[in-house]
Amino acid sequence: MATEHKWEAPAAVQTYLSTELNALADGGNKPGAAIDNQTDGTNDLYASLELYLAAQGSARDAGATVDVYLLPSVDGTNYCYGSDSDDPPATAYVGSFVLDAATAARYATLHNLPVPPLRFKLLLVNNTGQALAAAGNTLKYRLHSLESQ
Repeated sequence: MATEHKWEAPAAVQTYLSTELNALADGGNKPGAAIDNQTDGTNDLYASLELYLAAQGSARDAGATVDVYLLPSVDGTNYCYGSDSDDPPATAYVGSFVLDAATAARYATLHNLPVPPLRFKLLLVNNTGQALAAAGNTLKYRLHSLESQ
């Protein structure tokens, strides 16, 4: 009999960053808290992300992005470098939310980003050409895996 692979029911949606993104300057970095994917039973393979940007006062640049970096911790304590003031290494890059040159509020998503069976943090870099709105921005995530039957 052949093995069939299906998506498992994803974990609950978690708000990861909210007020921390408010008024984030163009070129600014914002890391979040550790996500524990190393505890037995939680070793998910993928993450899906949802970024909500509130309406901005000035239009984003053409080709605007909010870039995502994954900062793992092999020992559960020390994380790959990257902080509010320390740019992460290029090897930590996992994707970009691509946005239009508008002021309107937007939802943007990234799906099936591979995540390690470790603790890790996500770090966002604002490359929109403008500071983010002063209130209302969020980054949410859901972890998920495959199930073999």
